[in-house]
Amino acid sequence: MRVKAFLKKNDTVAIVYGLLVVVVLAGAMSSPRFLTGLNIGNIFEQAVGLGIVSLGQVLAILLAGIDLSVGAVVSMSTTIMSLPLVPGPAGIAVNIVICLAAGALVGLFNGIGIVKLKLPPFIMTLSTMCIVNGVALKIRPVPGGEIPFDFMDLLFGRWGVIPHAALLWLALLALIAWMLHDRQFGRNLYAVGGSAATAALSGIRTGRVTLLAHVLCSVIAAVGGVCVAARMGSGDATLGDLYGMDSVTVCVLGGFSLFGGRGNVIGLLASTLILSGISNILNMAGMSSYYQYVVKGLILLVTVLVFSLKGRRKE
Repeated sequence: MRVKAFLKKNDTVAIVYGLLVVVVLAGAMSSPRFLTGLNIGNIFEQAVGLGIVSLGQVLAILLAGIDLSVGAVVSMSTTIMSLPLVPGPAGIAVNIVICLAAGALVGLFNGIGIVKLKLPPFIMTLSTMCIVNGVALKIRPVPGGEIPFDFMDLLFGRWGVIPHAALLWLALLALIAWMLHDRQFGRNLYAVGGSAATAALSGIRTGRVTLLAHVLCSVIAAVGGVCVAARMGSGDATLGDLYGMDSVTVCVLGGFSLFGGRGNVIGLLASTLILSGISNILNMAGMSSYYQYVVKGLILLVTVLVFSLKGRRKE
């Protein structure tokens, strides 16, 4: 009965998992290689970075905003990870700490601009994206550097067909789900996203909630960037360019409303695998990456349209 009540309240979750089944069937029919262990592992490898970044993007979307700077944070993190700052095994730990600290500073910058300067989230994070991209290009003007193999193997060695980093992704997903649904901060986040004015009248410190959400969003994006660096094995100031749009697509496809205050993080697992699975199918079909951008844009457009019409019918 509890499962039935959950699905009734979160019917979009059931829809997105149904779509995942459709994508798996389509992939299996399109190529006999799709369901091989090697390819399933490849899909999860591709999904990890995007899935983690999307967990941060959720916090901005719940506030009826979008954080366009997450892709730039991913790029900056890969460039930092590729720098030999400290020799030996301790060097990776130092680089990770710097990435997380840099992500926190970016989120703090976004939050202050939105809360104190009253700038729209779209404009604030777009400006931050340009600034952070410039920093990433300064650090690594051309792709290069090297990520230690031991660290790459730690995150993307495989447990069966599943890369180790997927366990980090699932752990973060469980943590964000717990935070959103069982902690006061999560309940405040939904309240502020639903109606900031009503939340303020209820005694919620909306500015603090917004500031903390953007700091966490950027820190989580930095974690995603660390994983992307470990997967690619080098630093590249352009690696995160698509993560901004793709993370928004994942969130909307997973059932989060762009108008804020609605959505369940459980749907993100399926929506991330859907997007990664579609990219995998198109790659095996030999489709140009340029057309893949078109497909992703259409997915976002159709998803927003469907959920908007669904919301109007409920009203």
